[in-house]
Amino acid sequence: MDSSILVPAATAILPMLIIFALIAAVRHTEGLRRGNSPFNRDFLRPAGFSLQRRLEELQLELALSFGFGLFVPMWFYSMWLSVQNWSPDAANPGLAAFYTVAGAGGFLFLLSRTLHNYRSLRSIRAGLDGELATGQELDRLMRHGCRIFHDVPAAGSNIDHVVIGPTGVLAVETKAKLRSDRGRGAEDATVLFDGHRLSFPGHSDTGYLDQAGRQAKWLSHWLRTKLGEDVPVKPVLALPGWYVDRRGDGSVSVVNPKEAAKLLQGSSVLDRKRQELIAFQLERACRADPPRSVRRTF
Repeated sequence: MDSSILVPAATAILPMLIIFALIAAVRHTEGLRRGNSPFNRDFLRPAGFSLQRRLEELQLELALSFGFGLFVPMWFYSMWLSVQNWSPDAANPGLAAFYTVAGAGGFLFLLSRTLHNYRSLRSIRAGLDGELATGQELDRLMRHGCRIFHDVPAAGSNIDHVVIGPTGVLAVETKAKLRSDRGRGAEDATVLFDGHRLSFPGHSDTGYLDQAGRQAKWLSHWLRTKLGEDVPVKPVLALPGWYVDRRGDGSVSVVNPKEAAKLLQGSSVLDRKRQELIAFQLERACRADPPRSVRRTF
């Protein structure tokens, strides 16, 4: 390619490089200012912590994919105009076809990324709303002497909520299942639970129950490694916004979060000392939210 073509290319690329360099410089500067915060330890993870972080990331990805999707065709078009001005002899049909294909391909790729990010954004927002709704209802259990932890880190994932009380430890998984309006009133908002399967209007599911069971098993094993004793953990599946018609008992308790007080029924199995030991380990694991004044924002 004629060296004169490199001049408009460099002119177009240089401003983007300057912008990226400025962003990197701001990130580095923010990192050096971590000591200015008056807070001397991380915060406890709130309900939906992981989804909130993912939501922030997706919002940035959506903005970038949308912005660059609009920019890419204009960039290649401006390059074509610049080549015509700087080196008319190089502005041949082959180069025009290259710029057209590259511009259209880049636009279509970023358009698909934008649509994908938008769909993911809607899904994560629904999940976040569900975890916040469940978290608010579970926090009411503190009036009964319970300790509540949210978004507990687990192996490769997280446990949405953990409740520690006299009747034991509960690992609560939240599923914000959307409802379809078929004009059948309460029937559209009812899920049947026979102890082994969830029957939503139009389909059934066992995956939610399996996930809740796996997380409770993982938490029980983790607590055993930390405390040196067996700590039974009861798996719970929370379905905010759904009426649960229980027609059988299973290893997983299925509830609407507004029924959270029912989870405390039963005989006492944990004395105050064991509750505090369990809470101490969970608090150590959940203090992973740096204050915003020391948090990287890019």
